[in-house]
This record gives sequence, C-alpha cells and structure tokens, in this order.
Amino acid sequence: MRKIITTLAMKNEEIQNFIYSLKQMMQNVEDNSSRVREDLESEFQSLYALLDELKDEMLTKIKQERASRTYELQTQVAACAKALESSEELLEAANQALGTANDHDFVQVSPRRRRAMSPSGCP
Repeated sequence: MRKIITTLAMKNEEIQNFIYSLKQMMQNVEDNSSRVREDLESEFQSLYALLDELKDEMLTKIKQERASRTYELQTQVAACAKALESSEELLEAANQALGTANDHDFVQVSPRRRRAMSPSGCP
C-alpha cells in the first residue's frame, strides 16, 4: 500500500508540476498576445499616420492643380471675352460703314433718277 501511496504522491506532484507548466504557458500566451497586440496597434498607428500624410499631400496637390487650372481657364475666358468685345466692335463698325456706304450710294443714285424721271415723278 505504501508503494501505491508513494506512486500516487509522485503522480500528484507530476500533475501539480504539469498544472504549473500549463499555467506558465497560459501566462506566456497572455503576455505574448498582449505584446503582439501592442505591436500591431503601433504598426497600424504608423500606417494611419503615413496614410494621413499621403492624403494631405494628395489633397494639397489637388488644390494646387485646381488653382492652376482655374487660373488658366480664367485667363482664357478673359482673353476670349476681350476678343469677343473687339469682334463686336469691329462688327458694329463694319455695319456702320456699310450703312454709311448704302446711304452714300442712295444719295448718289437719287439725283440721277430724279433727272431721268418726268416732272410727274413717273419714268
């Protein structure tokens, strides 16, 4: 019986050692898991910071491009408006010149016709 008790006592000690080992492993798993989580959080924070920086750079480039293109287009609009104004002035001058030329032709034709007409006003 002593032998059985001794064997049981040794098995109990082995079980206690095994339980202690398992508890140590569990603690290691918890510690490693926490460390890995912290590392992951840190990596993601770095990635977020990098992405925010890239986003800011891209937004700045977009704003600069928009400002540049808007300026170019405003310049083109102003130039076209000026050209249109000049064209309208030329068109008005041409119409006036044409009107004056027609009036002048009418004045030149009218006296001749009057001479060719009879006193009654009929040809």
